[in-house]
Amino acid sequence: MALNQDDLLLSEGQLRVRGKGNKLRFVPLAPETIQLLDHYLRLERPDPCAAALFVSLQGTARGVRMTPAGLRSLFRYHRQTTGVALANPHRFRHTFASDMIRAGVSLPALMRLMGHADIQTTLHYAQITPQDVYLEYVRAVAKRIRRLPVMPQ
Repeated sequence: MALNQDDLLLSEGQLRVRGKGNKLRFVPLAPETIQLLDHYLRLERPDPCAAALFVSLQGTARGVRMTPAGLRSLFRYHRQTTGVALANPHRFRHTFASDMIRAGVSLPALMRLMGHADIQTTLHYAQITPQDVYLEYVRAVAKRIRRLPVMPQ
């Protein structure tokens, strides 16, 4: 929540994040995310505005940094309108970790993306199913096993 507009490095495709203990890390942004954030900054974010990246867009707090209570309210509204009962920021972290593992991101890289100091914390977030394990195994075997050459008759 403490992100400021100058933490968003759109031209570099990164977001500067300060985590626990004021540790600094840079998180890469997908091209679609860059487009959405650029749209938000140019068309939706009120002017004048606080230095905060994410601000209230309506009401008496318009242009003021979004508070944790404001974010909870936003999530509550979208849970009600979409019917997705379990949507919350913490759930998104779990989903992100699991999706990255399924996409082949290594645990050390995921650990850095998530800002964890201990790989066990990352493992807690990455929830994989037995089917995920099987598919990963099949993918790895397919890469490693070479087909035997066909002998001419």
